[in-house]
Amino acid sequence: MWCPKRLFVIEFITGGGLTGEPLPGSLAHEGELMLAALLGELGALPGIDVTTTRDHRLSPLSGLARCVTISASDDPFAVWRRCIEDADAVWPIAPETGGVLESLSRLVLEQGRQLIGSSPEGIAVTASKYRCAEFLGQAGLPVVPTQALREGFPKSDSGWVVKPDDGAGCSETRIFADSAAARASIEEREPGHYVMQPYIHGAHCSISMVCADNHVLMMSVNEQRIAVFDNQLHYMGSTVNGVRDQHRQCWALAEQVLSALPGLWGYVGIDFIMGADGPVVLEVNPRVTISHAGLRQSTSHNPARLLLELLQEGRCAPLETRRIKPVSIDITPFPHTGGHR
Repeated sequence: MWCPKRLFVIEFITGGGLTGEPLPGSLAHEGELMLAALLGELGALPGIDVTTTRDHRLSPLSGLARCVTISASDDPFAVWRRCIEDADAVWPIAPETGGVLESLSRLVLEQGRQLIGSSPEGIAVTASKYRCAEFLGQAGLPVVPTQALREGFPKSDSGWVVKPDDGAGCSETRIFADSAAARASIEEREPGHYVMQPYIHGAHCSISMVCADNHVLMMSVNEQRIAVFDNQLHYMGSTVNGVRDQHRQCWALAEQVLSALPGLWGYVGIDFIMGADGPVVLEVNPRVTISHAGLRQSTSHNPARLLLELLQEGRCAPLETRRIKPVSIDITPFPHTGGHR
């Protein structure tokens, strides 16, 4: 069984991806949480040397991995390329926005290294909310109707949500009570880069799962806390494994998403609304999400070990549900208007 001895972890926000640009506080905080959780999990596994990169504006990491600093004058992709060459496997954590996650994943495969994550083709589908909804809808899954401005407005009795087609989480996601205001919001930006969805009443939730081929291990169903300020949606945090009922529906949804979307592998998150008639998919994230920060404490399992087990065996053992407990992750985006990942 093959297991990587040299593993390179790329956390885009804290790892130098925004060098030369402002570093958003809320996104950097979320990146820190995800990176610390993953490095702690990998550090508990024997025989793996871990390397990561670090934005020069952030404080050094405390010995969890070998760290390469990226300065303001560095080209982060050039630094990452060298680190990839020195690794057996690469685990990227990056937003889909602007094709970043897809580009990193292609770079790993071009270098002939093991990619710990979904395929670039799968990422490309999920990165577009429009294409993802199209794929899921054609497969018969319950999905929030997603339309471009040229197609007109989806029917809604409760308002409309406007968001970037390739945005991450709540980034630039706004809610409007009338269609004229929603249209104006899109037209004053870049109409071709935004989509519209009807606002659907219900609980904001997410699924964290590990998957490969036709195998799904659902690690948690999470309750998300979303606030609205000045028409902007803000992610305030979540309770990992905070949703304990309706697990059968959620497991079925996870399996259906895996069957409908090509190229999903490893850690995947599904954002959905739990409505009166059951779950309705909002988006699919083919990567580590912020909920990962609470998974180890919530499940008493090491998520990184499970994923490397998946790499070796093609499947991993089920979780012991009696050991699962809810764990809260708090995010305070105000006064920033950043999204979540």
